[in-house]
Amino acid sequence: MTQQHDNKLKVDIYVPLDACACVWDDFMNRMFEVLTPYIKNIDYNTKNLNSEEARKLKLHGNCVVVNGKIKFTSSYLLKKELPNLLKEKDLM
Repeated sequence: MTQQHDNKLKVDIYVPLDACACVWDDFMNRMFEVLTPYIKNIDYNTKNLNSEEARKLKLHGNCVVVNGKIKFTSSYLLKKELPNLLKEKDLM
């Protein structure tokens, strides 16, 4: 049985996976504090900031990308906008 992810908000978390976790673990913790209350409505992936995909998105630091286009470098901004993004997809 496969789980449907089409209705979920797509969230990609970009951090330098090839660097020491001490470089990005605080960022991940802050972002997951914001995402966790909505996790059942989110399909998330952790991706390497030092990848071709990240270069194409013009990412230069730890970042969360929602639906492949909306970028957040701050947990504060993500926390503020996440409910609106979920409402737009009729997930709240």
